[in-house]
Amino acid sequence: MYDTIVVGAGSAGAAVAARLSEDADRRVLLLEAGPDYRSADTTADLRSVEPGKIKLALELAATHTFPDLVATRSSAQQPLPYVRGRGAGGSSAINGLFAIRATREDFDGWAAQGATGWGLDDVAPLLNALENDQDFPGEPYHGASGPTPIVRPRREDFATIESAVDRITERLGHPWAPDHNAPGSTGVSPYAYNSFGTERVSTNDAYLEPARERPNLEVRGGVLVDRVLFSGGRAVGVRALVDGTAVEFRAAEIVLSGGAIHSPAILQRSGIGPADELRALGIDPVADLPVGHGLQDHPGITLVLGLNEPADYRGRPERGQLCVRFDTGVGDERNDGMLATPGALGIGVPAGGVIGWVNRVTSTGRVRIAGTDPALDPAVDFDMLSAPEDMLRFRAVVDELRRIAAQPELKEIAAFTALGTELVSPETPMTDDEFARFALANVIDTVHASGSCRMGSPDDPEVVVDPQGRVLGVEGLRVADAAVLPWVPRANTNLTAILVGEKIARDIRLGSTS
Repeated sequence: MYDTIVVGAGSAGAAVAARLSEDADRRVLLLEAGPDYRSADTTADLRSVEPGKIKLALELAATHTFPDLVATRSSAQQPLPYVRGRGAGGSSAINGLFAIRATREDFDGWAAQGATGWGLDDVAPLLNALENDQDFPGEPYHGASGPTPIVRPRREDFATIESAVDRITERLGHPWAPDHNAPGSTGVSPYAYNSFGTERVSTNDAYLEPARERPNLEVRGGVLVDRVLFSGGRAVGVRALVDGTAVEFRAAEIVLSGGAIHSPAILQRSGIGPADELRALGIDPVADLPVGHGLQDHPGITLVLGLNEPADYRGRPERGQLCVRFDTGVGDERNDGMLATPGALGIGVPAGGVIGWVNRVTSTGRVRIAGTDPALDPAVDFDMLSAPEDMLRFRAVVDELRRIAAQPELKEIAAFTALGTELVSPETPMTDDEFARFALANVIDTVHASGSCRMGSPDDPEVVVDPQGRVLGVEGLRVADAAVLPWVPRANTNLTAILVGEKIARDIRLGSTS
């Protein structure tokens, strides 16, 4: 019997387990579907700070992702693979390493919608506590002793594409912002990374490794959690598959940290979700909640660059170095558009790109299980650009990419430029209807899944968990990952997912009961 079972050792779950196990009297069991391994046993590919190398290591897909998981991006597309991390560290072990905070508008907006205690002023101490900022350690809005090292490239060291985009965007009116994690930041910034030297620092490294010798923390890999077990409306454990055999683990409280795709799937298999849909699958409802609704990701598109010669990274790691947050002018939302350079594409030819995406998203999709088999990935549909304002913002983002493509600095380094998967010339004129068809056919995800178990006020019919992550209608069960975010933040999501783990662990330790 454990005090707490945490399901999922990813960005949020590792933080939850590590922080809870700081209490020597709390017995914590961390269950992970993928492989568990010590930090020292991390392979060179996973340790690399060059994400392109991970993409080339295809053998890692079978063990460190969900290789059969697919998702539909828009109504005009068929399902395509969707990458989610699997194993110790979760997506933090395979992502682009970008460490960018959500904005004040996100945090304060969540609080205003009923996520009490999630305003920026409320969570700022936790944002500081999770980081060890190497560049701005003396600023009051940064931490210098947390588990996650954060470092930025120097502007004078920008690689070929970043140097060109930096000069272009400055001339186009985007201000230089040396720290995109400073309150109120907007404009062109060096992209911060969660790395130390030339090595990635995942949550397995930052959180779990220092905690593994604690006698009250047990970490088990290769454990596929099927569902939560209940007794009289209270969660009392989980049922899981270990080497194909059903095993039950018991605890006073269960915390699901499987991510925005798999946490809702576990809840639905457990009888928590839309009741009619659960009954249709032969599942007895425990709580009728909109689990799986509200799913979001940033709708994106790539300006593809065929370079005259390979990008010069000046001896630095071949990874993205620059991002731009800006206002699209659609409505009154701030920083609702974003551009980023992804770094070397790892495809063996001199190519690169600039990704643009809608940073404040309105459209929502669904996660729903197709059956009761835990090995069966859920059906995922983001329904991107279905909200009119998202389509308008997407056009503003594409227009910004077109402006960049037309500038002499880019023409000097790129013999070829094209937009989207269909490789359309940036100079191609489009009517509104033509653009809508183009957008729906070419929109991509940014692997920032969020919002499928939304938190907020318990009297909100769209809410699944309260601001402490407690699942409504039952006791002893929480969700702690990006699924609880009311909307996908105006940032890459990894840092915010870690924050969710930090905050809900703190709430548990401070005694918010389930």
